[in-house]
Amino acid sequence: MPSELDPATDALRLDNVTLDFPGSPRPAIENVSLRVARRKFVAVIGPSGCGKSTILNLAAGLLTPTEGEVYFDGEPITAVNSSAAYVTQAANLLPWLTVRANIGLALKFRDVPKSERAEKIAHWVKVVGLTGFEDSYPRELSGGMQKRVSIARALIYDPSIVLMDEPFGPLDAITRLRLQQDLLNLWEEQSGTLVFVTHDLNEAIYLADEVVVMSKGPGTVRQVLPVPFERPRHIGSLIESPEFSELYNELWSLFKAELDLSEAA
Repeated sequence: MPSELDPATDALRLDNVTLDFPGSPRPAIENVSLRVARRKFVAVIGPSGCGKSTILNLAAGLLTPTEGEVYFDGEPITAVNSSAAYVTQAANLLPWLTVRANIGLALKFRDVPKSERAEKIAHWVKVVGLTGFEDSYPRELSGGMQKRVSIARALIYDPSIVLMDEPFGPLDAITRLRLQQDLLNLWEEQSGTLVFVTHDLNEAIYLADEVVVMSKGPGTVRQVLPVPFERPRHIGSLIESPEFSELYNELWSLFKAELDLSEAA
């Protein structure tokens, strides 16, 4: 059984959560217990179909567990979690809005005064390296630039928790590395919590404070491994450290065991 909920330190908490989808032969996740501390960056890895995205959707209040409880800031999640920002694989930009308008969308929905909104948007356009593209539309941007817009839109109001579902998956390797470093730099200036789903073991180690390894579906938490690197971090220097190789090998061993189980099933 998980220990007593601590609203002072726990941002997100899943207690013995199972989720069944109607018509599915097995649960999406089963008996998942997970604690995400405030101000932590937690990566979730596991085989396809193990329920990684399901955990994000539960945290966002888009799904309701069949059994168990999901808590945010010490309170059960019973509706859409308005404190959560959600970044998916697709940039999900509104094609009829400019970069400036897309980035400021969350502030507009929160009735932030126009002058304050303009100041924050200008700051974030500069932070994510899109100066000169403020009046461009999504169709005029590369995939990496679109992703920068979606990240800025998610972080601009300093949300309590950011949920990211393989946001860099569709990008080429160089763009992905650049955005990983950008995300590290940006998040370290924020005060929120981040839960990041990925299939990439390197990415999990680069970014996270802890890596949650999920079992094959129906997914449950197999192990949680701490990442031993202090912040701020630079991805290039991490790769050269023996601790990186040691943690990668440990993660790969756990991950591969689940893949082997999946193939044997």
